[in-house]
Amino acid sequence: MIKRAVSFGVLVISTAAFGGSGKLEPDDLPGPPPEVAKNPAKVDVPPVPSFELPAGEPGFHGPRELRVHGKAVLDTEIKVKGYVTWIYDCAAGLTSRNPKMTRAQLLAAIDKEPTLCELPKFSLGDAKGTSRDASIAVVEVPRPPTTGERKRLSRDELKALPAVPKLTVGDYVVITGTWAVASPHAEHNPNGFLVYKALEHAVPGAPTAAATAAVPADAANEPEITVVTKAPLRSAVDDKTRNTSAGHLNACNKAFTAQQYDAAIPACQAATAAWQGNHLAWYVWASVYMAKGEWPKARAAVEHAVTLRPDQGMYQLYHGVSLYEAEQQQAREDQARKENKSSAEVAINPAVLRLDAVRDALRRAAKLAPDLWRAHYYLGRVYRDLDDARHAAEQFSLTIKTYPAYRFGYTALIDLYRRWDYFDQAIAVALLGTANVPAAEAPELWFEAGMAYDAKHADDQAIDAFTKGLAGKPDDASAKFQRGQIYVRKGDFDQAKRDLDDVVASADPQTASLKPIATQLLKQMASKKH
Repeated sequence: MIKRAVSFGVLVISTAAFGGSGKLEPDDLPGPPPEVAKNPAKVDVPPVPSFELPAGEPGFHGPRELRVHGKAVLDTEIKVKGYVTWIYDCAAGLTSRNPKMTRAQLLAAIDKEPTLCELPKFSLGDAKGTSRDASIAVVEVPRPPTTGERKRLSRDELKALPAVPKLTVGDYVVITGTWAVASPHAEHNPNGFLVYKALEHAVPGAPTAAATAAVPADAANEPEITVVTKAPLRSAVDDKTRNTSAGHLNACNKAFTAQQYDAAIPACQAATAAWQGNHLAWYVWASVYMAKGEWPKARAAVEHAVTLRPDQGMYQLYHGVSLYEAEQQQAREDQARKENKSSAEVAINPAVLRLDAVRDALRRAAKLAPDLWRAHYYLGRVYRDLDDARHAAEQFSLTIKTYPAYRFGYTALIDLYRRWDYFDQAIAVALLGTANVPAAEAPELWFEAGMAYDAKHADDQAIDAFTKGLAGKPDDASAKFQRGQIYVRKGDFDQAKRDLDDVVASADPQTASLKPIATQLLKQMASKKH
């Protein structure tokens, strides 16, 4: 879950706000203030592109198609054509942890103990120059038997082992496999990968059958929704009940503001017990649970507020957010139990999420209060999970327009554009973000700009973007890794070595997967110098 940069709002209630008499009366209890940006800058977000899927050859899929629309063939055996853009090198990875061992020694250690390595894997792209970031992963590739296995296994058992493919970077191949988010040996990626079954070498060129026409990406249905814009009448409440509830609500607000959540909960509970119709108390109670990350309880509390005042955009917003986060939480816990892992270790398949009620609540919020930036942001996430890229891009763009200082709106839209290879749009959004987010958060957007420039092979602009990001975040090993790779490509080995040496020496656990590649590049440069 992306952490929120703005806390959920609180308010202080006067007992005078609860006035009224009779069996049914107008509800004059004010709603909470809308969560909107104060004096937002005017920004021009790039127009949303068409999001068309690439033309394809009947019977085959392409890496880009699977990156952007793989949900359509999830858990299905398919054939994929593409170029090998990267091959896992276990020995290179072990070198970064055992720098004093020679490659021959490492290979001997691997032969003796193959569990030192992950199962072989490689990446597949639409072109030879496709970056690994824009490629798909092919996992669970067969490995050759070790010396010990050759001695231990019979001839028939050795013959029954799956064939080990012969590969080099740049090969054009057809891979048969299953598109999945989880593999039999517990690899996970919510964006999907291909679980290997077979490989054939092929010759690139015109397809043997007529290519299918490019088609727009599937869009989620947009059912009609009812939006209540006028406050319904409420049951009359006497002054004593009203004032008692207001007093407990103010105590709840005070504790919530001080982040004393355990004290806030009984106070809000007392406010609603005194007067069930106090929708503000239900709202603040939900806010407390949201701050604690207890999403099912937040959902239950805010549902009371929505029932009482469906015309309030903030109630609809919090209802949608709590529904979404509770659904994510439940799916993660279910997957963790299934795999016997902790919730933090598993990846969620978005296809299992039930999001219709989430989408409708957030759409109501956005219609009632169009400047609720968080409603647009969560709607973007919902549409992304529903594999509806165009609506997701529209909502992330509205997030930026309504709250230009919110970094996550930019990164979500950039990620979507980069996945679809809309690199010009990704660059424009990243540069817009660097000018509008707080200075401390700009390095992440310079990194995103650098990645998009790199994908376009605009090396000088990419280096400049990574350098600007590193000026604000000097220890960013990921940025140094990306810049170092570009320096290698440009033949500037001295600059590349400085960056890649820093990557290998980094203690950042997020660089663990980068160190083997950095080590491999450093060895390649050293061999070219001699």
